[in-house]
Amino acid sequence: MRVRSLATVFATSCLLAAAVLRCAVPPLPPGPEAIPTSVRLAGGAIVAVPPGATIDRPALIASLKEMSFSAVIIQASADATGESVADRVSLAVELQASLGANVFVGGYQATALNGKPMDALLQPDATFKTCYPGGPTLDDAAALVDKLRICSQDLGKKIADELTRVSASSRIGCYISHQPELTGNLSDAARAKLHDLLTDAASACTAAKRIVGVAPILAAQPGAPAVAANVFRTAILGTGIELVVLEDGVARFPPTATRRASAYYDALRVAPGDGTPVTIWANIEAFECDVDAGCDRAHPTVSTRFDDQVCGARARVDGIIANEYIHHLAGRLLFTGDLDASADASPEASTGSAGLRAILDDTDAAAQLRQGYLTWLDAGASCLAAAADEADAAARAAAAGK
Repeated sequence: MRVRSLATVFATSCLLAAAVLRCAVPPLPPGPEAIPTSVRLAGGAIVAVPPGATIDRPALIASLKEMSFSAVIIQASADATGESVADRVSLAVELQASLGANVFVGGYQATALNGKPMDALLQPDATFKTCYPGGPTLDDAAALVDKLRICSQDLGKKIADELTRVSASSRIGCYISHQPELTGNLSDAARAKLHDLLTDAASACTAAKRIVGVAPILAAQPGAPAVAANVFRTAILGTGIELVVLEDGVARFPPTATRRASAYYDALRVAPGDGTPVTIWANIEAFECDVDAGCDRAHPTVSTRFDDQVCGARARVDGIIANEYIHHLAGRLLFTGDLDASADASPEASTGSAGLRAILDDTDAAAQLRQGYLTWLDAGASCLAAAADEADAAARAAAAGK
């Protein structure tokens, strides 16, 4: 039987692990002060396996257990280098059984197109010829967004079929790996194409009675939260998507604006026009972009900045996800494989054998972030930072339409 909403799915895990922040449906009271400071804040993690690498599953499970996570998102099952649905579903089954967690299997990801303005995705690109080796062939003249739609639909069907084949738990769902930009500044054509992309990407999993989630990213130049939220809610009408995980974009754009997404969390909590309950999570970027190389070279951030991002999400969301967990918060190397230690590319941008040196360089920094964050959680640290609350009070009021 289909679980009707994530609020129902997470009720048990909230009681057992105290890891998901809220299980109630909207509205929530504004402001981080609404949640007792003793609540354990981290709800889950995004696990991104670098191409060419193999996850050390026992080490990953042990690491996630230490964080008391009750949700895990496996970032993608295919990109331009290849498809690995069977492996990702197998990992999801093992994680769910070992952690008692809700697990989401990611679909198709074109890293270079994530977070791009929708109007830019309306343009054709003849170099994008196939989803992955052996995958669907794409029309040279088709718009980028239509190519993404075809690839995402293809992977969604493969994932749904594999979950059915292995009789996977109903607590294993699907994750649309492409991240659209959350903005209110969309043309009518872009809005229609976004709806089509999300509908087709989710279709096979919703038909298989699996929960489907998507993670938009906050635009580089945020605008009106209520407008952007309304545009996105309209885009998910009728898609079957029940989980929206908003990535704050703090590391990519303004690292000093740690609470830039706060008003957007509030605005997104309003139910779509069809009344479908949608669960809202925060996707917190736990990394810093390199001063010279930008986000082509990322490092784990410091715990003070990460903690303030969490404070900006507290009481506004149903759960908090740590972005790129194995690279920025695990504090240890969790994968093996034929990776080239002489490479110095970012984990986010790595393809093939690239990225290991960058990860090894940052292991100590990730360990420090992890320890600082766990200490902060265990101490029941307060989010009652008056100055920070005052700084985002105007944004909260704008989101509420005041």
